[in-house]
Amino acid sequence: MKVFLAICVLISLGLASADYRLRNRSDMLTYREECVKELAVPADLVEKYQKWEYPNDSTTQCYIKCVFTKWELFDKTTGFNVENIHQQLVGHGADHNVAFHGKLAGCVDNNEQGSNACEWAYRGATCLLRENLAQIQKSLAPKA
Repeated sequence: MKVFLAICVLISLGLASADYRLRNRSDMLTYREECVKELAVPADLVEKYQKWEYPNDSTTQCYIKCVFTKWELFDKTTGFNVENIHQQLVGHGADHNVAFHGKLAGCVDNNEQGSNACEWAYRGATCLLRENLAQIQKSLAPKA
């Protein structure tokens, strides 16, 4: 019975992530611009974000939540979608090895702290950026 349940869970995860559309640099720039406008982010913070610097303040926390939500990587109710994050970083059909998936999952939590959605998104995103920045930048690099 446990094996059957495990297979069902794996199949459902596979089906859920199969619907994810990989985003590109153009999407990133659009989402950044939309979130900056929606949140009235000051220019000095925008400059930092463009350098992959995200200070721990309420504006930045909500900016991170906004961008990750638009990417379908975070939901204010359910939190991070590790399957979508994994796909975004390695692409469709790539080796979705358990070790890398575990590394990504290690950065996110179920918000046991009871933080607001902005703080929750910021906490996980800054870990993901710290642990995977090179791979994130590579996934968003302009295509030749």
